[in-house]
Amino acid sequence: WKMCVRRGYVLSLEAAVGGRGTSTSYIADQGYRGGIFDQVISFTVIAQDVSDSRTATALSGTTVTISYVSGISVGDYVVVIQDLGLNQVSAIGKVASVGALTLTVDSWANAGSAPVIDGSSDYVYPLSGATVAIGELSPSSFRTAIVAFDVSVDSANGYTIQMADDGNFRSGLSDINDVTDGAVTEGVEEYGVKSSDTSLASTTFDTSDTAVTTTFQDVVTVGFLSMNSRSFVTIKATIASGSTSGTYAHALSFIASGNY
Repeated sequence: WKMCVRRGYVLSLEAAVGGRGTSTSYIADQGYRGGIFDQVISFTVIAQDVSDSRTATALSGTTVTISYVSGISVGDYVVVIQDLGLNQVSAIGKVASVGALTLTVDSWANAGSAPVIDGSSDYVYPLSGATVAIGELSPSSFRTAIVAFDVSVDSANGYTIQMADDGNFRSGLSDINDVTDGAVTEGVEEYGVKSSDTSLASTTFDTSDTAVTTTFQDVVTVGFLSMNSRSFVTIKATIASGSTSGTYAHALSFIASGNY
């Protein structure tokens, strides 16, 4: 069972610089034309490596303790998940330092509630690449996956991220039904997405599991100038006892655009 994630980009231009410092509210460059910000928008899309789980045992501030740190480096993105499941609580961050069994990120971005980690069904996963292989589904085995975003935009009115697919999650003529009742439920054939943005005006991705369509829909909106602004969507899939066996896939596209 596989799902492919495509990246959507908005054209950006950037002058050559000698060095860069960033925060949530600024980008500071040095070198040639260091005082001029030529870039319109920067958009990074990164998907959860669901095959690389590390048990999380504690979370204090921006530091999470995990079972092993090998394979994760400074500058990588990670997601920490409390109570892995259809109602999991997640937060994403960019690794600032790596200890013997700890990762410290620059900051956490969540969906309004911070994870509380006690080592019971709590995990950390790397965020990397543009493809998610979500694994095998059964009527008693759900699957979730995170797709995360990091956006910097030179717009006083912020930006919007939109999402669309190329058709249902499918294998040949068979597909997984889109969620219609607002909640993907174990044992029922359903596929849906929920956003970490809790204040969407034009769609329901903020309040409920929502179907993805071939028409682009808003999944994140930010109404102010943002540098290194992070958010994510959680993809959820379940099947029923009568669902057709097969290798299922589809492509998701994301577009980030400035609000002008």
